[in-house]
Amino acid sequence: MGDSWWQVGSQVWKELEKRLPPATRLADVGETFHWSGENSERERIRAGKALLDYLLSLEDAGRPYHLVGHSHGGSVIWHALRLARKRRRRLRNLQSWTTVGTPFLHYRIRSAWSIANLFNAVLAVLLLQPALVTFHQLVRLFAGSLFHTPVALHIQHHRPGPITQILQAPFRKLLELLGVPLVETSAGLQIGSYQPGSDQSLSEFLLHTREGWLVIAVALLSAFVFLNLARLLLAPVLESLYHRADRRMERKLIQQFGDRWLPIWSRHDEAINGLRATLDLTLTMLPRMTVREPVLFSDHLSVLARPYEALWAPVYNWFLRPMFNRWISSSVVRAAQGANRPAAQVIAVSPTPVFRSSDSACPPLPQWLDEQLVQYADDHARQMAPQLRRLLAETSIVTGIDAFAETLTGKELVHTSYFEHEEILDLLALNIAWGVSTRTVADRRSGVDPRLWEWFLHNKAMRGPIPRELVEMPGDEPPRVRPRRRHRTASVSTVARPVPSAPPQRRAA
Repeated sequence: MGDSWWQVGSQVWKELEKRLPPATRLADVGETFHWSGENSERERIRAGKALLDYLLSLEDAGRPYHLVGHSHGGSVIWHALRLARKRRRRLRNLQSWTTVGTPFLHYRIRSAWSIANLFNAVLAVLLLQPALVTFHQLVRLFAGSLFHTPVALHIQHHRPGPITQILQAPFRKLLELLGVPLVETSAGLQIGSYQPGSDQSLSEFLLHTREGWLVIAVALLSAFVFLNLARLLLAPVLESLYHRADRRMERKLIQQFGDRWLPIWSRHDEAINGLRATLDLTLTMLPRMTVREPVLFSDHLSVLARPYEALWAPVYNWFLRPMFNRWISSSVVRAAQGANRPAAQVIAVSPTPVFRSSDSACPPLPQWLDEQLVQYADDHARQMAPQLRRLLAETSIVTGIDAFAETLTGKELVHTSYFEHEEILDLLALNIAWGVSTRTVADRRSGVDPRLWEWFLHNKAMRGPIPRELVEMPGDEPPRVRPRRRHRTASVSTVARPVPSAPPQRRAA
């Protein structure tokens, strides 16, 4: 229960339910899919997996459903559909899916055979070698202690190889600093004071002495470090290989589910346009280094450092400063985009999940409706001016910000006020009816604005043929005709989150 568009009993919930076809209802309490809404691609993919599990339960029960996703909730739906195709699940009971103001991120990932990837792969293999050698030595020690086999704690000179010895050198130094003796012998490097054949067994040395615990701890630490470094190096390589197949699969996916999809978005959507603005965003955080003239009294203390600054400034300004600024700028932009996929760079933001050079294949809302959304948001934004003025007058800026945030309703932005407009609810209901049957959507034709109906058919025509019964003018050029599936009673469940998220699915009433 609540006032958000996806919550049971809200005004939007009631208005949308009035427009639904017979035997179709909105998701009830406990049937709405919730996700965290975190601005993270990893989190959106994880939520997509959870959503698919929920949808498969509806599939197994034979219950038709519809999906509506707002903002990144639409991305969650898309990730669920992608995963369904990978698992070869057809989702036959999915009757329609609608995205509202969803900014889809499109990535460019380095070639799988790039020099950087080849370098990463070679270095990862080199790092895996000492990790495997360490695990082998630990297994040998524990096997010797278990079966009471004499095993010496030493590393032979010819094993491991020179690269592994170099990588293990810091951990040997750590053992020395911790007080574990390392002694060169004819057999190799002796670790610790344990001697085979003494009264002390190997298991007693490893498990009941300080040296034994330190040897095990440092060995596990070295293996952990090497494995994680190798993992970090291999992640972009694996992502590159995966991404090529993923792009091909997405084009087939939109062919499979595209006829059931309706994208609703405004040219003035702040989320879509804001994320697009980050594509060209360059931040300069570090200033140039210059030899400053003394102004303050304390500046005279820097006179001794001026020769050093004069020599260091060109190196810093020409090489280090640009490199650090690029790294900082990239980190800030990626955080704003929620783009945390390895070796991936966001190259486009669009209202469609399949990358295209323009939005022509995914037309925005008609201009008259778009202007209505902007006017509505502007009117409510102007009402916030007095609250903003009071915020600036607050003695405690933190208290003022908290109070200001409580007064925001979401109507001040186009992105968060879509569902305040009856025309948007009409479009949602039309797409739901479209998924039920041709007759169902035709019956709703007289109840919507003719301009809205025309836009809806134009949008649908870009994803497949329009049934003959829905064409308004008989004298028009004959449209392509296809048979429309007839579904039994549909259900709507909701994909939602505390903030703009993924929306409703439906159920049989």
